[in-house]
Amino acid sequence: MPAIKNIHAYEIIDSKGIPTVEATLTLDDDRMVTTSVPGASNASQNEAVDLRDEDPNRFSGQGVTHAVSYINELIFPKIKGASVFKQIEIDKWLCDADGTKNKSRLGVNTILVISQLLAKAASVSKQVPLFKYMNDLYENTYKEEIPIEKIPTPIFNMINGGQHANNSLDFQEFEVIPSSSFTFGTAYQRAVEIFVELKRVLEYRNATTAVGEEGGFSPNLTTNMDALEILMETVTQLKMKCGLDIFFGVDMASNRFFKNGQYLIKDKGHSMKREEYLNFVKSMTENYPILSVEDPFADSDWEGWKKLNELISKNIYVVGDELIRMNKDKLAYAIRESACTSFIIKPNQVGSITEVFEMVNIARKTNTSYVVAARSSETNDDFVSDLSVAIQSEFVKFGAPTRGERVAKYNRLWQIEREELK
Repeated sequence: MPAIKNIHAYEIIDSKGIPTVEATLTLDDDRMVTTSVPGASNASQNEAVDLRDEDPNRFSGQGVTHAVSYINELIFPKIKGASVFKQIEIDKWLCDADGTKNKSRLGVNTILVISQLLAKAASVSKQVPLFKYMNDLYENTYKEEIPIEKIPTPIFNMINGGQHANNSLDFQEFEVIPSSSFTFGTAYQRAVEIFVELKRVLEYRNATTAVGEEGGFSPNLTTNMDALEILMETVTQLKMKCGLDIFFGVDMASNRFFKNGQYLIKDKGHSMKREEYLNFVKSMTENYPILSVEDPFADSDWEGWKKLNELISKNIYVVGDELIRMNKDKLAYAIRESACTSFIIKPNQVGSITEVFEMVNIARKTNTSYVVAARSSETNDDFVSDLSVAIQSEFVKFGAPTRGERVAKYNRLWQIEREELK
């Protein structure tokens, strides 16, 4: 049985210029696997947090040498010689050793690196693709088969606003979603073509073509609807049909503009109470070919979520990210209250592959869809690509079809489609 010979962790720099953890696991036959994890925001106690050094004299306190030393000096000696097929047991041991709800003792960066290493090493030992190994692991754990039938439909970030850009747009992401009837390769091609044409359209309109944190353009537009209008113009220029070939998605990230129980956005000259804002969101989905709205209401405004879901969810995915934050109790409550139809899966919001599987199992029992997503602080690791295929995510959302940390994940899906999903 393949056993752990060595684990060596070290710091690398992520896409935001912030340290994160990468590590290599060596098997007893000297084969090696390497993985890295994205940065967690540490902005909410409702999701797992990174362990940071908090040394102001080094990387402004953002160093991760403590996490690295935990892996090299505390965790590795405890699991040296263990079988890499003990994913469930080792994940549980790590979570129990941490003992907190948000992984604040060991850090989600510490735990997730080990969890991903185990999965990668096990797939290498079995000589099967990583997505196939994780698909089998889920089936063996929950006695439920997830047939691998497709590559998830990609959601591409085209225009950035909110916290992901230095502009006046309130909404965080304006996205294009190629038709699910396309192969992944065709969808990818269409997205790249739209991205290139979008730059031309923005230049023609004298709008800046600077980019935001996930690679989407960050133009100096006046309102959020301006961004959707520009996407409509761009798609039409390419002779593609909005609502047939290409749909839109909007990550509204509404916590950012929700204050004192009201919503304030550039498209309106005044703060809106729930009912008026609800009508605005509904009107937006009727006027544009929108397939997905993410975080349309603040995470505390459950009534808003429920009312919108009741109004539009027959035709549009109502997606919870900040609403759920990979918390299984919040997911169960959201499902019970009919607050959303889908949610975002980000492994580093919870901590381990075992815990991701637990969320997937809850969703599948209730016919709730899920979207595997990358973070704004990313690395070139493509683990989440294989994960999305393994659990047959409805969609993936990795950012723009540009920048190394984004296209590494899209390219991996393209490789799976070409070479491994037959």
